[in-house]
Amino acid sequence: MRYLLRLYIRLIGAQIRSEKQYRASLLAETFGAFIITVLDFIAIVILLGRFQEIGGWTLAEVAFLYGVSTISFSLAELHAGGFDFFDRLVVRGEFDRLLIRPLGAFFQVLTEAWPLRRFGHLGQGIIAFAFAMSVLRPAWSLFGWFFLAVTLAGGVLFFLAIFVIGSTACFWSPQTSELTNIFSYGGQFMTSYPMSIYERWMRHLFTFVIPMAFVNYYPALYLLGKPDPFGMPHWLPFLSPFVAVAMFAAALAFWRFGVRHYQSTGS
Repeated sequence: MRYLLRLYIRLIGAQIRSEKQYRASLLAETFGAFIITVLDFIAIVILLGRFQEIGGWTLAEVAFLYGVSTISFSLAELHAGGFDFFDRLVVRGEFDRLLIRPLGAFFQVLTEAWPLRRFGHLGQGIIAFAFAMSVLRPAWSLFGWFFLAVTLAGGVLFFLAIFVIGSTACFWSPQTSELTNIFSYGGQFMTSYPMSIYERWMRHLFTFVIPMAFVNYYPALYLLGKPDPFGMPHWLPFLSPFVAVAMFAAALAFWRFGVRHYQSTGS
């Protein structure tokens, strides 16, 4: 494990040095990613500035949801760079070369790319989170801060699992990338708002089937001391890290299944 960690750091370092060769392009792409994604938060500010609250959540509380979701998603997106173009690896038959190397295919795809431009997305998530914390000024105990850190790590695992599942589906149909975006980018957008604003069927779908509500909504109920409008058990927020680990474990199992049934391109 220590060897893999050292190798991961070295490979990611090589990716970073490669991207820094074109600094003007990197800065432009990072700034562009920041501007494009920050518009989502500006829309929230405008909406809450007009109506004061949404579903019983104030601007600062929604900013907390948005910040946690965006930070988790952008960190997952940063580490999942290789899975973004995995469909091309499969279509061109380039995945075959990963299978003949001594390292596992998952590890190789994980280190295939580390797009620095995604720090632009991460940056605006941090800004939204900092704004929320400056307004809310929570008086959390040490456990509260620890639970926040665990929630963020769980969110990264959860979104990374979505990327892995979507990439694995490319073994059977390379055109699944757009469907994956519904649950990755669409999921990040959906978790930026409180679950209470959605229809009942959607709340159930994203709580019990695709449990994205555990990324930030249920942890936020505990951390912000808000009552659950749906009367769920008070211990439900503490399932969040376990849900994330279970989701990632399921994604890895699906990945191994996909690799075992990979039939190459025939060329």
